[in-house]
Amino acid sequence: MIGVTCINHVTTKVHPSLSTADIKEQPNCCAPLGCGNPRQVVSDASHYFGLHFPDPIMMPDLAEALGTSLRCLNFSFDHIRGITPLQALQEHRLNQLFAVLTDQPRQGLGRAIRACGLGAATGVSALFEKEFGIDMPLFLHISRRAADDRAFRLEHPQAEALVLPI
Repeated sequence: MIGVTCINHVTTKVHPSLSTADIKEQPNCCAPLGCGNPRQVVSDASHYFGLHFPDPIMMPDLAEALGTSLRCLNFSFDHIRGITPLQALQEHRLNQLFAVLTDQPRQGLGRAIRACGLGAATGVSALFEKEFGIDMPLFLHISRRAADDRAFRLEHPQAEALVLPI
């Protein structure tokens, strides 16, 4: 084939039920020429997401920053994670939003969404609910109540008396 390199250790989709031995037994897949190790590309991209998640990230710029092609980036994510790089970035940002709402629930939804790079994304609340199975305003409310409870326990003179024995 022109423009592809066949490799033995990558499957078309990695399913959670597959073991490492199953993956090695899969037939050859064809990666774009010069793609390198798809697992390393995904790992490097994920690291990049962690460093730059609040910033605007364009996929061609990401590929260039990783020293690979856009075609290789797309191939690697499709074959290793079964999603596009853009979906992986969105997933990463939603996970950051979850963490921010848990750790700092008083900052407000708009500010938290923008801090996680999701300001331009439409339907963040629907994406959050789809990813985590809970409505984002309800999750924020629960996070605020939990933070209030923790603060109350810290200031209570007999904090251990507030916890009922099991």
